[in-house]
Amino acid sequence: MGIFNNAALARPEAHQQVPGTTMPKSPINTKKWWKYRNLRALNLWLLIPLLSIYAQGFDGSMMNGLQSVTNWQTYFGTPKGATLGIFNAANPIGGVIGTFLIAPVSDRWGRRVGLCFGAVLCCLGAALQGGATDIAMFVVSRGVIGCGSIIVAGCGAPYITEIAHPEQRSTATALFLTFYSVGSVTAGWCTFGTFRIDGSASWRIPSALQGLPSLIQIIFVWFVPESPRWLVSVGRNEEALAMLVKYHGEGDPQDPVVLFEYNEITNALEEEKEIARNTFIGSAKEFVSGAGNRKRVAVMVWAAICSQMSGNAFVSYYLSPILSSVGLTSDLQQTLINATSQMVSWFSALYFATLPAKVGRRTLFLWSITAMWIVVISITAGSAMFAQNNNNKAAGYAVVVFLYIFSPAYNLGWNGNLGLYIPEILPFHLRTKGLSFFYFVQLCFQILSTFAVPIGLENIHWRFYTIFVVWIMVEFVGVYLLFPETKGPSLEDIAYIFDGPPATKDYGNAEEKAVEEMKG
Repeated sequence: MGIFNNAALARPEAHQQVPGTTMPKSPINTKKWWKYRNLRALNLWLLIPLLSIYAQGFDGSMMNGLQSVTNWQTYFGTPKGATLGIFNAANPIGGVIGTFLIAPVSDRWGRRVGLCFGAVLCCLGAALQGGATDIAMFVVSRGVIGCGSIIVAGCGAPYITEIAHPEQRSTATALFLTFYSVGSVTAGWCTFGTFRIDGSASWRIPSALQGLPSLIQIIFVWFVPESPRWLVSVGRNEEALAMLVKYHGEGDPQDPVVLFEYNEITNALEEEKEIARNTFIGSAKEFVSGAGNRKRVAVMVWAAICSQMSGNAFVSYYLSPILSSVGLTSDLQQTLINATSQMVSWFSALYFATLPAKVGRRTLFLWSITAMWIVVISITAGSAMFAQNNNNKAAGYAVVVFLYIFSPAYNLGWNGNLGLYIPEILPFHLRTKGLSFFYFVQLCFQILSTFAVPIGLENIHWRFYTIFVVWIMVEFVGVYLLFPETKGPSLEDIAYIFDGPPATKDYGNAEEKAVEEMKG
């Protein structure tokens, strides 16, 4: 699963829930946005930052596909166990480094520069990967790609939220999350199309193509309007207002939505200047002081563990050895299954992104864990039956079916639903720091998962799955006991769930003051 920056994942409607005010109705019919010249241009330019999460989706699917390509296996000496783990873990290791560069680059020089900087690293990594001459060069290139892709995603995500029309931010956020699967689908079919090529070009072409979306971003990001929030943060208020007037008001400086947005941005940033004076140590102490904040930390850590340790590394990075273990060994079979399973994952992610507001966050987490548990049990049983009798084709095919089902089971609770849940349980003044902590923990467990899985598969084969059968049951208990439901309440009421009425009032002060200033 990919890692996203906090600003994009915070609920776009949060600003509309400030007590005492509501977002005015736009004179523009955003449901028919294509009829408005500037809004149409803005939504089309949004495709550039939407590509930001594409690289992460491409990576996992490509590595799945390459492990099914005979020429790649031969060239690198058929890597297994710890060696194969290093191949895949290099990407999140680079990502850990990248998380420390997101804010300094994008906050100082702007979202466009930050996105371009990450994209340049992705292109450099893809060039090194496509031209790799040995294992060391390939591993280093993957670390560079991991660093760049995290920066691109971390800059691109808030960029979308900050420039999209306020009535379309929810849709834009949901689309951003689904582009991970778009990258997976593209990589799956790319490796399926090149595995027949005789020679190293069969794996060099998809390896180099990983940089194509980043190259597109480098060229066209300068045509995308800069974030008005960032412009205000560096004192370029007139440019920020001009951007809002042009793209959100179709050139009307008296558009009520534009005036509301501009006042909201300027007032909120004034409040954040006061909050930003807190030291890092002071913020860290605040996270461990008080029962409410300690519970938030526990929820974030458990969510990070569940999102990476539920067996999803099997499907994301190690589909090839699993398919080989049930008798599906040909390049054609494995690359085709990889490509088509990614399409199933994409379609499910699109639909499940609509469920959190209807069903509830906690409910989806529990349903998802239950579904994954059933799927992992089925994969384990089918693999065991095939290991006992290699002529039992039905058992092998059953494993394949449940491998297809695993991604939808995971996406049900741990894709878009997780992206909404973590930001909304954090109070206003701790949201950025809390999400940075969450991403760091998530990446650490991603490294552990991608490194440990191939070793387990090599040493104990299908029996390795039984670990996840037991562990997923533990995850269910943890979510059931720790995770409160957040469907329905405003951000202030969610703070009340954790801290009680006094904390709710404190956490709402920043936004309430902004409203009072606007009224005055």
